[in-house]
Amino acid sequence: MKKVAGFIALMTLAACASAEGLDANRFYLGGGFAFNSLPGFGSARGVQFFGGYDMNFKINEDISTALELGYMDSGNFDHYTNSTNSDDAKGGWISALESVPLSNKTDMLVRLGYDFGDDDGILLGTGLQYKFDSKVAFRMEYVARDHINGLQANLLVHF
Repeated sequence: MKKVAGFIALMTLAACASAEGLDANRFYLGGGFAFNSLPGFGSARGVQFFGGYDMNFKINEDISTALELGYMDSGNFDHYTNSTNSDDAKGGWISALESVPLSNKTDMLVRLGYDFGDDDGILLGTGLQYKFDSKVAFRMEYVARDHINGLQANLLVHF
């Protein structure tokens, strides 16, 4: 089932990007660290990396939309064992990210997506982004999955 969900997510991302016509300047890569919590099992420090594509339209003339595809590894929890007898959760995810400008350097972020890894299900997130320039930005987000919640610090670079 997870492979099917992952395949559907990839096809959706590809269809959206190809329908719009790809512009290499709209792609970006990112990654960072996460401080994760799993109720009853403690906390763990993990990593994630992702790629995204900024869509070529705006909602209300200022809200930007991006599609992201990524991978996360939650790090090791003290007393947790998932279905693969591992003490962490990892896997892919896909999400839509709405970016609302607060100033010329900062944006408020809202995320809705699906995790098709060990913690499969809906994921929701919110946070802030600071743009150093037109190519480099820093994000701080809180992302809630079905079981694992994480505070993430990510750096991203546009092509």
